[in-house]
Amino acid sequence: MDQQFNCWLNVRNSGSNMRNVIVLMLLISGVLYGQNPPPADKIKADVVNVQNAVNDVVGLSIPGWGILQGAKGAYLDGYGIVLNVEVAFEPPITPFTPRRNPEEVLKTSTQKRAEVQEKLTNVVKQKLPSLASLAPGDSVAVILNVLITNPAYTPDMPTQIIISAKKQDATHVAVREYK
Repeated sequence: MDQQFNCWLNVRNSGSNMRNVIVLMLLISGVLYGQNPPPADKIKADVVNVQNAVNDVVGLSIPGWGILQGAKGAYLDGYGIVLNVEVAFEPPITPFTPRRNPEEVLKTSTQKRAEVQEKLTNVVKQKLPSLASLAPGDSVAVILNVLITNPAYTPDMPTQIIISAKKQDATHVAVREYK
């Protein structure tokens, strides 16, 4: 009877040794592959830096009433910096405003959209390499939410424009439009 249970002890010990090896490998891999997040003060400084640049560009392109909400930024761990801005390219047409031609409204809205996209693309290209808190694989995204105040005059205007780029490839900026 003793010999029958003698084999079981060896099986139990070898299983616990394997479990110890697996736990040890997981602990070591976490240390080897883990990245320390950047310090909060560096993140905050970079977010404020990009946020101010986006506010300046949008403020110059759409003066006065056009900015509904200034840029608000956040750092997302594993992605990078995300900024959100809300704008309107044209004021709404009311009974108290002078009549405007629909073609003129469409033309000015399209011009302002193209100007803002181009300037924001340049800001992302210029600011991205200098952001110290971002790892090479991190990104910057500017989300431009567009309030369409005259939908009958601008039916093809996108309601959201996302401009994004990775730090390792700052010259390639992706622009996506959603209707």
